[in-house]
Amino acid sequence: MSSMARATGQDNSTRNLLIILFGLAAMVTIVLAPTPTGLSLAGQRVIAVMFFVVLMWITEAIPYGVSAVSLVFLLIIALGFSPPAGSTGELLGTAKAVPLALSGFSNSGWLFVAAGLAMAAAITSTGLEKRVAYLILKLVGTKTHAIMFGIIVTAFALTFIIPSVIARAATLVPIVIGLTEAFGLPRNSQIGKAMLLLAGILPSVTGVGILTGAAPNPVIVNFLMSAGQARISYIDWLVYLLPYTVAYSIGLYVLTTRLFKFEFSELPGGSGYISARLAELGPMSSEEKKTTAIMALTILLWATDKVHHIEASAISVLSVLLLVLPGVGVITCSDLYKRIDWNSILLFGAGISMAEMLSKTGGAAWLAKVAFVESGMGGLSVTGLAIMVFVIVFFVRFCFTSITSCLTAITPAIIGFLVALNNPAIPIVGIVLGVSLIAQCVAIIPVTSAPAMIAYGAGGFTTRDMMKLGLPLAFIMYALILTFMFTYWPLVGLWA
Repeated sequence: MSSMARATGQDNSTRNLLIILFGLAAMVTIVLAPTPTGLSLAGQRVIAVMFFVVLMWITEAIPYGVSAVSLVFLLIIALGFSPPAGSTGELLGTAKAVPLALSGFSNSGWLFVAAGLAMAAAITSTGLEKRVAYLILKLVGTKTHAIMFGIIVTAFALTFIIPSVIARAATLVPIVIGLTEAFGLPRNSQIGKAMLLLAGILPSVTGVGILTGAAPNPVIVNFLMSAGQARISYIDWLVYLLPYTVAYSIGLYVLTTRLFKFEFSELPGGSGYISARLAELGPMSSEEKKTTAIMALTILLWATDKVHHIEASAISVLSVLLLVLPGVGVITCSDLYKRIDWNSILLFGAGISMAEMLSKTGGAAWLAKVAFVESGMGGLSVTGLAIMVFVIVFFVRFCFTSITSCLTAITPAIIGFLVALNNPAIPIVGIVLGVSLIAQCVAIIPVTSAPAMIAYGAGGFTTRDMMKLGLPLAFIMYALILTFMFTYWPLVGLWA
């Protein structure tokens, strides 16, 4: 290791230690401060824990897995040494606090995420996703603009078979690198930059349009149900948000093909390159065929949940069972265990626990009151209120490197604020889904998105390149939201 690398490592260690010490000091300060009027002692302490953990998430001073375990422990202490309600009375005790701190791991949203990650690991072990991608590219043709469009179509197709944003990015990036090389161009060429940016942005965009397409989606559904809102089914989510993501992707296509001056108008190797890649894959293996059948059944069950009334998370568990079942499945449990991102599973469960405790202790409602109601936002018109919430979320989004962490942290407070207004004219579900759109579609700097970081790591584009595309894309994002607020969403019952 070079002296420069050692120095950089030492600087990062010192930075992380200082952040951790600052976070702990701030958490203790909040715990010891007088309890504000209207806030329970337990709520105050959960807010203190949230401040520390969110700081860790934003700065990545400690790994996500470690922050998840820390969060569970801190919640046990915060709840156990607080009275169940108010600021005085008998303490709850750590024995009773344990199931509360682990409540996120018995949540249907967490089950959905865990099963989705397992499904993604099983599917990518067969190579089916690569075959699907190349077949789609073969269908769209070899013109450069057509290939850009084909990448978008591929991203949407992968969303239905890989319920993991990161897994889809990891699938798309190698494909677009290969396509760039087929042009005989370096990755930092205009074509290379455009393709890699599409591969980094699209997984999150397509994921928000499908309930099973991104980890935060089922978690948001659970937050809404916990607040007394109607359950959003697989089809409901599809109807509400898929048209938006299609329109957004069209805007992304138009910007990409206009902002980057492509070196070639057609792939030099033509359809031969794509045919060669398919030939390398050979005929479909038995594992691919089994995976296709299992995923077709899974998607069918997801799409018909209003008929059979089996919850989507239960269907996901069935899919995982079929994928690992001896004689039927495509992967062993031991191999699946090695492929799953357990840190993410821990993070989602602990994050849901924090959100639920923030809500149950009254912390979310109090924060919402301070941040929104007392600021005067509650007096705005419904449209003005929605726009202000959307603008705030846009700037808050830059504080997080994880979309899931961002939505887990802010969604309960926003829901609490909207519910506290007690105004039946406010489309709570519509505003919350709008928040989800913004959090998942903002694509201005790589560090705010794991898929973008995967693409950025390929070395083809710079942060300035992403900003060149992302800033006008943000304008399109808000223009589309305003358009849908007054046209499509009222038609489908999402916006009053």
